[in-house]
Amino acid sequence: MPQLQEHLHNILHQNYHINKDCFILLIYDTDSSLAKILSDTYLKEIQSNPHQTINFPTVPESVVEEAISVLPAHSLVILVQSLSFRMTKHRLRADLFRAGHMVIEHARLSLNNDDEIQNYTDSLKYDTPYYVEASTAIEALLQQNKKLRIESGDNGNNLVLDINSGFEKALKNTGDFSANPIVAAGFPIGEIFTEASELDKMNGSVLVFGFPTLEHKTHFCAPFEVQIKNGCVVSHTGPTLFADILQRISSEEVNAAVQVREIGFGLNRGIGFGKTLHEPTSFERFAGMHFSLGLKHAMYAKKLGKKVYQKYHIDIFCKVNNVFIGDTQIMKEGKYVI
Repeated sequence: MPQLQEHLHNILHQNYHINKDCFILLIYDTDSSLAKILSDTYLKEIQSNPHQTINFPTVPESVVEEAISVLPAHSLVILVQSLSFRMTKHRLRADLFRAGHMVIEHARLSLNNDDEIQNYTDSLKYDTPYYVEASTAIEALLQQNKKLRIESGDNGNNLVLDINSGFEKALKNTGDFSANPIVAAGFPIGEIFTEASELDKMNGSVLVFGFPTLEHKTHFCAPFEVQIKNGCVVSHTGPTLFADILQRISSEEVNAAVQVREIGFGLNRGIGFGKTLHEPTSFERFAGMHFSLGLKHAMYAKKLGKKVYQKYHIDIFCKVNNVFIGDTQIMKEGKYVI
């Protein structure tokens, strides 16, 4: 796939800026169609660099451990995983990052359908300058305003979700690593997210078209309304599968409530409504908005304190029309206008 090879070449050279002497370790499996296509294409692309390849499921863990232990400093490790490689309690990506190596990670590829391979390919297109520009503009607006308005709805059914609060420090995933001495990212990329400083200041309704099930695969469906009051989900018109998710969250977290936390602005123009990926973490980068349900958020965990049990973080994918931060419109008719 020439298009995929171009995208992977750009990840290596435009995002990671590898030179001809950089040692590259490719750890992969071929347990899914997408994993095989990606690993084959990466292998072609890294031929001009000193490199080693390991088919993870076919060797003892000691082989992988040995290969990692002798890596030259600041090597690049590429992980192509149908699920997620683990040798310790942590994901391999985290262990490698702590050891000072660069990491490119493609995880849980088997959760995507084979007919989504082109969508996944499109999501890897080098678009970092746009991600930087758009996320910088959104970040500035979030810092300057205490109001976010989201309009959605179909067939004249206008839904509005208002957030009247300041916002936590926004975190960005753009592929611009110029300020980072050690770099690691899970692909696809393209996102900026935050949450309300006052979680109870979110009220209204939003249209949802997808959510992960308990099997960790996204269920896409006809858009349905989710009503939020004082920062918690209070009702919805969605399928039984969604009700099951809400029941699981409310039965195991405090106050029997379903808290809304992350406010996500996906920026990846290669995926979107009608151009899906069933792996949830990949799809949350789609060019649109998502929110997380449940009290868990690793990036803002200290906000609630250690005494509050934080178990669930489940994203919902929204079909929005117009979005305003303060008086500035950032999305019109489902498309970003910044």
